Amino acid sequence: MGISFDRSARIAGYRPSVFKRALLSFSRTRSPGKTIDLKTVFPERSDGAIVFEECLDRGLIDPTITKLTETGEALALAKANPRTPLAKAQAVLNSFLDRIEALRCNPDGVQDVDQVWLFGSLMRGADSVGDIDVAVTRSRRPHFANDHDGRQRHVNQLVAKMSDAPHDWAGPWSKEEWLFKRAIYGAMRHPLLAGAQYGTADLQALGVPCRLIYDRARGGRVDDPVLARHPESLGRSNNVSPPFEMPNLEPAPIQPMDARWVAGFSETGMVSPYHIFRGWTRDARALFPRFPDGLRIVADDDALLHSPSVPALLKRPRLDGRKAVALVNATERLKTGLILHREIEISSSHWTLHTRFSNLQICRASGHVNPATLPALASAAALILAVDAEHMLRRAGEAPAPPIVRIAADTTDLSENLRFNLSEPLQSLLRKRIARIETDEDCTCRHV
Repeated sequence: MGISFDRSARIAGYRPSVFKRALLSFSRTRSPGKTIDLKTVFPERSDGAIVFEECLDRGLIDPTITKLTETGEALALAKANPRTPLAKAQAVLNSFLDRIEALRCNPDGVQDVDQVWLFGSLMRGADSVGDIDVAVTRSRRPHFANDHDGRQRHVNQLVAKMSDAPHDWAGPWSKEEWLFKRAIYGAMRHPLLAGAQYGTADLQALGVPCRLIYDRARGGRVDDPVLARHPESLGRSNNVSPPFEMPNLEPAPIQPMDARWVAGFSETGMVSPYHIFRGWTRDARALFPRFPDGLRIVADDDALLHSPSVPALLKRPRLDGRKAVALVNATERLKTGLILHREIEISSSHWTLHTRFSNLQICRASGHVNPATLPALASAAALILAVDAEHMLRRAGEAPAPPIVRIAADTTDLSENLRFNLSEPLQSLLRKRIARIETDEDCTCRHV
């Protein structure tokens, strides 16, 4: 009795199954870095970072205790099946009851269905259902109940007449079980009935509303009222989790992403294009022609802040990784660091990512910025801003009238040297889409 999503559903442009697999991974590792680096789920680390960000924004992961919330657990256990319109699901249930009544009238039957209890979304009359929740009770017919040998002979005779009967049987009761299920489900069980329960123990333990829809003792189908719980239920058992309901996945207002995703949330902050792009791909080489040995992404709680390679004036509070994050390119001889500031302004027609640089720090020995340190910083900043923009595009695609997403760079505080060697290369990387901005074919959004 879990929740299910239609296979055409999307969350920020991604299939719910992507979130499900990411949440299952996070529940095991409780590691943001390992989650965003799931190679079997995310084509690139940026996809994992966006999904992880959406998990935070939609209340699926509690960032304070790094654990799934109840909503996150519900989504992690959800099914990604097509949801069926109510009328079609009701028709499937009616056919199921028709076969049960046919079995009751068939003199060759070994077992009878005594009662069918309906619960879940179909009973509530939801617009669409993921599956049909029923609990079926059954019993052997009296003349077979205590005659084991006679029952087995009868079952063997019936099976011998069935052309679609299996050739191998698991145990002494498997033939009787197969005949019963063949009678009530037909040659192939409908997927909506895959979760049908036998007996009412689970239904009683759930303690949920239910309705008796078939009672053999009263002649077959009945139209009983909905009960708060099964008559023999004592309420929900402490050993049974409450049934999941479709969670509210409305996101919190969008904000800049935690830029430390670029470094895989590593405390060292090291940037490795190979791991970001899943290998030395064309995109990796285009954005980082040389491996950035000294490139780091740094925030307040990162271990690298205590490293002598980080310029001293960057070791200050209020680097949250979102509104402000330090970009450092430091080698044995060269050392350049600065703070990247980001803020998202939202209006009805435009979402604007405002960005600027501040607190330029250089190696005191040279007294000037070495241009050789700036290309890697420009590439890192372009990647951070591009993925921010993609995240904004995906979120904007959920709006009834998707706004235009744009990036606005403030360069007034930069020297001519930095404009030429940092700001202009960064803007060129974004304009040329060296760092991807547009989303994939599954997410139709307006571009920057």
